[in-house]
Amino acid sequence: MSAFVVLPLSHQITAEVRASRRAPVYGHPVHEELAGGTGPCRECLRPFVVGAEDRLLFTYSPFDGQSTLPQPGPVFIHATSCSRHDGVGFPEGLRSIPLVAQAYHRDGTVGAPVALPVRDQDAVLDRALGVSSVTFLLLRHAEAGCFIARVQRVA
Repeated sequence: MSAFVVLPLSHQITAEVRASRRAPVYGHPVHEELAGGTGPCRECLRPFVVGAEDRLLFTYSPFDGQSTLPQPGPVFIHATSCSRHDGVGFPEGLRSIPLVAQAYHRDGTVGAPVALPVRDQDAVLDRALGVSSVTFLLLRHAEAGCFIARVQRVA
């Protein structure tokens, strides 16, 4: 059994974006479009159904309030409310998405991105979190480089 959780965007953030149509912190306008790619949604962590689901694009930083280098970038969520991913281990909805994991260490250093091979994501993430100096991992899209979710040890 995996000893980690994959944390999507909080419902508070996604609800605020849907209501205000503004990016949190930055205030940039949100763009709505019919899904032209699989995404995934940063709340439910499932791929979008291309040509069938509306999605919102906005600027987000996984480091807001936690870093001197916030690293903002584009993220997508479903245009209408969806069920936030919750659970231990790697989400099934992300298994087909090309991803890399990047380790963030206690001393402030950042590890090189490590590709997550399809169907072996759990083992790679468990190994990365097995390094005692690692405090958390960030998942990024391997092709676009954008933030997907945060990974941390089960408390």
